[in-house]
Amino acid sequence: MTETQQLERITLEHQAISFNRMQGSSARYYHWHQCVELLYITCGYGIVVVDNQHYTARPGRLFLFPPFRLHKVHVDDSERNQYYRTTMHIDQSAVESTLLHFPRFQSQFSLATASHAPAQAWDLSEYAAFMETILTRFEAVNASRQYPAEEVAFLMMQIMALLPAQPVMMKPQQQTASARIMQWVENHYNEKFSLDTLARDIGFSRSYTSRIFRQQTGGSIHEYLMTRRLKRSCDLLRTTCMSIDAIAEEVGFTEVTYFITCFKKLIRQTPLQYRKRVSGD
Repeated sequence: MTETQQLERITLEHQAISFNRMQGSSARYYHWHQCVELLYITCGYGIVVVDNQHYTARPGRLFLFPPFRLHKVHVDDSERNQYYRTTMHIDQSAVESTLLHFPRFQSQFSLATASHAPAQAWDLSEYAAFMETILTRFEAVNASRQYPAEEVAFLMMQIMALLPAQPVMMKPQQQTASARIMQWVENHYNEKFSLDTLARDIGFSRSYTSRIFRQQTGGSIHEYLMTRRLKRSCDLLRTTCMSIDAIAEEVGFTEVTYFITCFKKLIRQTPLQYRKRVSGD
């Protein structure tokens, strides 16, 4: 695993949005944010992994990842597959309060961005010209990127006007091998891991299980398992008073020292440092 695999904490600095239009390679590691993320793809094809499924990233597609949702975007940027996208990390509470006098949009935004809501994707390719216009205009609102909450709310209303009124579940490509593997990990990540057991349970050979997962998600099973365990440990550190030893055991580590080492490598803090920081948020 690389040093970049971690909780990506978006520092909004009392702003309602972190807005970026980018070109180049994607974040090819599993990560999550404390705020909601919208990802709009202008150009390029790849894979999005979220909610134990993988989906096609393609031009005109808008993804919404609720807070603390483990996800990964894998796009091989090249001359033949140039990757242009817009990311919007949003302070939900600031936008919701600004939408007070627009109850229909406020309700739609609240439902879609709730932490328990499903991750979603919409095909907005028929509105590509409109999306380009509103995103370009929004970027130009303030060259210093100090976007007022009212401007963010207006941007959200323009986008939501193109979407169904109620959240809808994303449709995966199909019931893929990687989806079955991720679901197995979801059910067993807090147990001692055995690739042989995983392969046997889903009916594949050991080598095929590893190979097909990497082909379909762009990463290894161990990488996904480790990040899933640490994601759960962050949840427990943030929401409970459980001891570090108890959390390590709860998420599948047999040795607390190894848990602390892995946590520090991916999260860039010890578990106690993380708990202290989030408790002061």
